[in-house]
Amino acid sequence: MSLVIKHIDCRIVDHAVRQDGAIVSSLGRHSASRYCIVTIESRDGLFGYGEATTAPIWSGESAETATWMIDRFIGPLLTGSTFDHPAEALALVDRQLYGNPFAKAAVDVALWDLWARRQEKAVADLIADRRPVEAIPTRVSIGCYPAEETVRLAQEFWAAGVRTLKFKTGVPGIDDVARLRAVREELGDEPIFTIDANGAYASADEAVRAVEALEPFALSLVEQPTPRDRLNMLAEVRRRTRTPIMADEAVFSPAELNEALELDAFDVLSIYPGKNGGFTHSLSMAAAAQAAGKACAIGSNLETDLGQAPHACLAASLSAFPVETYACDLMGSLFYSESAVTPPIVLDKGRVIPPRGIGFGVVPRV
Repeated sequence: MSLVIKHIDCRIVDHAVRQDGAIVSSLGRHSASRYCIVTIESRDGLFGYGEATTAPIWSGESAETATWMIDRFIGPLLTGSTFDHPAEALALVDRQLYGNPFAKAAVDVALWDLWARRQEKAVADLIADRRPVEAIPTRVSIGCYPAEETVRLAQEFWAAGVRTLKFKTGVPGIDDVARLRAVREELGDEPIFTIDANGAYASADEAVRAVEALEPFALSLVEQPTPRDRLNMLAEVRRRTRTPIMADEAVFSPAELNEALELDAFDVLSIYPGKNGGFTHSLSMAAAAQAAGKACAIGSNLETDLGQAPHACLAASLSAFPVETYACDLMGSLFYSESAVTPPIVLDKGRVIPPRGIGFGVVPRV
């Protein structure tokens, strides 16, 4: 079903993030979420919505740069044009604009939302290769805090029903062994432990030592131990350790995924539209990873519910996401005091209920 783009609108919104237990990693502290909301109107008066979950340390984009790029470049490129599928619009943008993945993704997600709404269907109905999962287990990030604070946060999230705890690691001066030991002693063997270094370890030897020091605490996954631009190093760490490796920062684009697959550099791929430069790319990358025998899980840049809606759609709809084996990063409600959308996305006993309804099932509240 074709659509004609009448107008693309951007606005910047500051979302209050909890400061008590804010995510602290080797990349810094996530103390503010200044994002860009994209609204696309079709010629027949329907609307689609997306979120540019910008963070300069992650992709080099800010809310201001994303807004400028959409207002001054992407918008004029697409406005007035007719497309039979959102992928056609993204392909046009990709041919004309390098990088800027979160700005591109906000537009692509809004187009998918609009395209599905024009058909009076949920996006899940258009992409699913299985009966959609009704509730998706989430994991939650625990920042690099001393052992006592780490235990307090682990207890809080455990009490909220979260069963997979992701510990940020690799910050100088923080004893990661003491932290994980303390949580195991407090909560026992039941919690699933994963770690995420955000590329903190500068060499394969350093990464392997760090992983091996933490493996006695029953790790289920090691996320991005090596720098993002060193896929060979990531592959080496995978060969030398026994815990499954997740690629996150190292794989933004389909081209980077192809290289990572050639190197057999990971076991699990972290996927989400902002990092991938669009929902369209997330779909193709999930299919490529699955065809290569790799699992997928949803990653996060601490999206609000507006950004989480397409994440939940992917995880619930596609068999590439074995959500009961690898929980997804759908933790927004644990870090934002109020939802950015109506209806709010529900987190119930550690599981996110995917929004129901046409499009991605939500509209911005502010």
